Amino acid sequence: MMSLRSPILRLTFWYVIIIMAISVMFSAIIYRQTIDQFRANFLPRQRFIQRIDPRFAPLYTTDISALFAERYEEVAAAIRARLILLNALVFGFASVASYFLAKRTLRPIEVALDDQRRFTADASHELRTPLAAMKAEIEVALKTNDSGEHKRVLGSTLEEVAKLEHLSSSLLHLARHEQEQHEPLTEEVQFTSVAEQALRRVEPVARRKGITIERHGDDATIIGDPLRLVDLLVIILDNAIKYSPERGEIRFTTIASKKLLTITVTDDGVGIPATDLPHVFRRFYRADVSRSKNSANGYGLGLAIAKHIVERHHGTIVITSEEGKGTSVIITLPSASIQETSAH
Repeated sequence: MMSLRSPILRLTFWYVIIIMAISVMFSAIIYRQTIDQFRANFLPRQRFIQRIDPRFAPLYTTDISALFAERYEEVAAAIRARLILLNALVFGFASVASYFLAKRTLRPIEVALDDQRRFTADASHELRTPLAAMKAEIEVALKTNDSGEHKRVLGSTLEEVAKLEHLSSSLLHLARHEQEQHEPLTEEVQFTSVAEQALRRVEPVARRKGITIERHGDDATIIGDPLRLVDLLVIILDNAIKYSPERGEIRFTTIASKKLLTITVTDDGVGIPATDLPHVFRRFYRADVSRSKNSANGYGLGLAIAKHIVERHHGTIVITSEEGKGTSVIITLPSASIQETSAH
């Protein structure tokens, strides 16, 4: 986590200054009103004595005035002492409270800065890997006159370029989803239409591995972005296909209630280790070597994008998995209306 100690102290300082300025201002008002009240209580007594016997009034007035002056100083000193003590207590409390408030205020900024730093480092690492491979192979090709070797290097380079293209596309998708996060959603979308589009997009990949996708459940009307919802399902289904064995089966079910549509995609693939589950939605995070070494190796951006899409639609996404037995992705989305249908 990046350190924001200096900004926290600066913000604490300004919080304390503002609180103390308010405290001193109210202390001055209280002091002035108390003194004015003390004067107001003395003057009627002095006038009353003067009316009793005018001959003794100067004597009484002189004694009372001296008493008043003495009492006035005592009262003023006592009020000042109490207000100073009160402001000292306010200063101590304000200093502690302001420090914790400043830390709480800057916490989201600290998290964002740390995410940005980690994102930059991870993106740089992912970009360096294919570029280094391309550079090494091209250097080898330049040292030989074998046309067959040249073709091999060009083919390998083309694969690395495709990887870079996929990475840049994923980064653009992620940036777009983060930018759209707070935009309002107003369009009514039939979930069946979204699911059918997603299934058509992943069908060629599933067919190559001989994987069957069984879909059944309810339909519902969702308030959302149809293109992003299709992207969400494609990401989840594509992951299930990648990590499923050949000729496996994926179960795609939907359950509708009055307010929610629950989407579950379950595979019988390699599963995710329990230690990796808390981190699967982090950008560029990939599970352990047993998963990342196979041909399904990606850049760890798919689930991060999926999470952004679900959150934008005010839903939740949860992954449960058992290593060696399979994975289930459970998505809940608010639905506008429910239609009891069944699709296979």
